[in-house]
Amino acid sequence: MPILKGREGEFRAIAQLPAALVWHMLPIFEVVPSGNGSIRDAYRFTNQVRESAPADLTIAVDVRHLTDPTGGARRPLRDIAEDLAAWGIPMLPVLHLYDTAARLADVRHAADLHNGQMILRLGSDTRDPDDGEAEEALERLRNEIGLNIEHCHVVLDVFEVRSERDLTRVEPVVRKCVSWAQRYPWRSVTVAAGAMPQSISQLPVYTPTALRRWDLRLWQRVQDLGIQYADYSIAHPGMGGATWRPMPSLRYSDDEVWWIYRWPRGAIDRHPMYDLCKELVTSDHWPTQGRGFSWGDREIATRADGVGGPGNAANWRAWTTSHHLAQVMDQLGRSGYSDLRSKF
Repeated sequence: MPILKGREGEFRAIAQLPAALVWHMLPIFEVVPSGNGSIRDAYRFTNQVRESAPADLTIAVDVRHLTDPTGGARRPLRDIAEDLAAWGIPMLPVLHLYDTAARLADVRHAADLHNGQMILRLGSDTRDPDDGEAEEALERLRNEIGLNIEHCHVVLDVFEVRSERDLTRVEPVVRKCVSWAQRYPWRSVTVAAGAMPQSISQLPVYTPTALRRWDLRLWQRVQDLGIQYADYSIAHPGMGGATWRPMPSLRYSDDEVWWIYRWPRGAIDRHPMYDLCKELVTSDHWPTQGRGFSWGDREIATRADGVGGPGNAANWRAWTTSHHLAQVMDQLGRSGYSDLRSKF
């Protein structure tokens, strides 16, 4: 259940998902605010989904980063749900334990337009699940929107995990939260985390640098609980802003780490992305399937051959997001992971 920003790079990667992965994946898209108003942001998002979503892909939509409109009858999540329903694109709305009554009504409306299912995302704003306040909040959801737990997936999102110390702190919390969640008949229980730093600008250039995938390590530690897997792909969990003309770079997922490649622009005419990609495809962490591993790997191998344009930040994000999704599904398959889509 990858948690993806609703940006160009992520949509390009999703557009290239092979059918074999579509049936094993439920991406949660966070709608990105632009500063032009939440209704315009919702309209832009739905157009991106319509242009990019493969056939049979169900997506989840989280509008938590958008502000509520100050006037008018239109609401972002309602607009998204109505447009996607009209285009025959299935979706699950995402709600949060302490959403306002207006947002909960939007979630109910969106769920009714689709398959009646939704995702409850419990994040950093969630109180101790054993305390009475959280139990009361769950009861409120049942009363206000008729929440049917049997039709709802729950995602326990611990946000950022960046070190062994973070793992030691978070693991008992996750186990406690999962124990609480498993008292109820949710359709699935998923643990989500992210480990990519906010910035990679401090990392060396002209040499790949390994960053530990602590988010994966957390899931491996609690896999015995029978939970599903989610991460933030190659991005930091925070929304952040786009970087203006970033240095050519790739964030390439391996079994335990990301390999970060950063090649600065030099004085020569040849774009550094070609040399960066050539370095990557000759490394020992290039997959044995080579360019056939994913669409993103094919694009990287093409640039290593000196063919095609060097791309831009959105392309580089798309290539490595595509590779990451394939890498995660390959790893989960090797670990005997249970299929999320079987629970829809």
